[in-house]
Amino acid sequence: MSDIDEKQMILYAQMANLVSLILQWPDINLKEIAENFSKLACNAHTVCDGELRPLGTGLYPVISIINHSCLPNAVLVFEGRTAVVRAIQHIPIGSEVMISYIETAGNTMTRQKALIEQYFFNCACPRCVKMGQSDDVIESAILEGYRCKGEGCNGFMLRDSDDKGFICQKCGLLRDKEEVRQIANEIKTLSNKVENLAASDRQKAVHTYKEIEDLQMNLFHSHSINLMRTREAILKILMELCEWQEALAYCRLTVPAYESGSIKSKLLLCSEHQQNIF
Repeated sequence: MSDIDEKQMILYAQMANLVSLILQWPDINLKEIAENFSKLACNAHTVCDGELRPLGTGLYPVISIINHSCLPNAVLVFEGRTAVVRAIQHIPIGSEVMISYIETAGNTMTRQKALIEQYFFNCACPRCVKMGQSDDVIESAILEGYRCKGEGCNGFMLRDSDDKGFICQKCGLLRDKEEVRQIANEIKTLSNKVENLAASDRQKAVHTYKEIEDLQMNLFHSHSINLMRTREAILKILMELCEWQEALAYCRLTVPAYESGSIKSKLLLCSEHQQNIF
């Protein structure tokens, strides 16, 4: 409990008090209940179906001792209630099997923040130790940065020293920050709108997501997390509508991003989608 911040400790204490109020046992140990909530938060796993949709929460003691890496060599999936750890690459004899506790499709700062908030540790995996180095800066710019508008250029952009915009590190083209801000605001407006459509009008939701996709293709790098997530949302709805051919086309659009290496551990998601399509 020593690594938990004050806000989280207060939450666990409130939950323990609620349990005490419901059970009304005379000798109930509030500290022990709070500690158990903390252990549950760190060690429980979300049980998903074949399409990685969450079904519930499970405690798997053996799985819980597997350590985390942002560059994992295995992935956790579920077959009904059975947890299965699958290798996603060759694991030499004597090597540690490692899975990712979090979404790996993010830059190092994003991943470290998620791990601290949920699991209370700083990661020192091969990806995280490169934080601030050239490879890490490039990965962050590709995953969460903007695309170059130069014809045929697939370079990544970094903010220029005068704060006028973003400069392509391949061709040197400057992209004005006001233009970036305007497109980002349009995306935000449509994103707020589409949240209420997915359940009520799936056809209209697909249309709105495609508008967002067009804007994101103009704004973000082709391997952007944001663009990938929009395409995954479109793919999911198309599958619900049984639009298999178009769903397959969108599944294939996500493959280059998965294969880029930065988010390779999410490749299983795409393969699961393709299995359902076929």
